[in-house]
Amino acid sequence: MKPSLLAISIAALTFLACTSARNAVPPAERMNEAGAIPPCHGDYRDAQACGNAIFNESVIAQIHTGQTLTDVRAIMGHEAERRTVDGSNESWGYVTDYNDKVMVMTWIAFTERKVSAVTQQLRMRI
Repeated sequence: MKPSLLAISIAALTFLACTSARNAVPPAERMNEAGAIPPCHGDYRDAQACGNAIFNESVIAQIHTGQTLTDVRAIMGHEAERRTVDGSNESWGYVTDYNDKVMVMTWIAFTERKVSAVTQQLRMRI
C-alpha cells in the first residue's frame, strides 16, 4: 500500500508542477499566449508602460526602411502605444525605454504604407 501511495503522491506533485509552469506569468520581454505583454513587477508608476518598453526594445531593431505596415505589425506583435495619421503619412509610437524620470518613444514613420524613418523622442516625466 505504501508504494502506491508514493506513486500517487509523485503523480500529484508532477501534475501540480506542470500546472504551475503552464500558468506562470512570462517575463515582460515576452508576450503571453493571448498576445498580451505582462507589466513590470515592482514598478508602481506605470507598470504596463514598463513592460511594453522591455518587450518593444527587444524587437524594435528589426524595423527597417521599406518594410510595410503588415511587416511592422508582425514584428512588433501588438498595436502601437501612440498613433498619428496625416493623409498618406502615418506614425506609430512605441515606448522603448522607461523609468521613473524618462520615457523614450520610438516613432516609426510610414509614407504610402512603407517605413520611411525610425526616430526616438525623449520624454521627461514629471
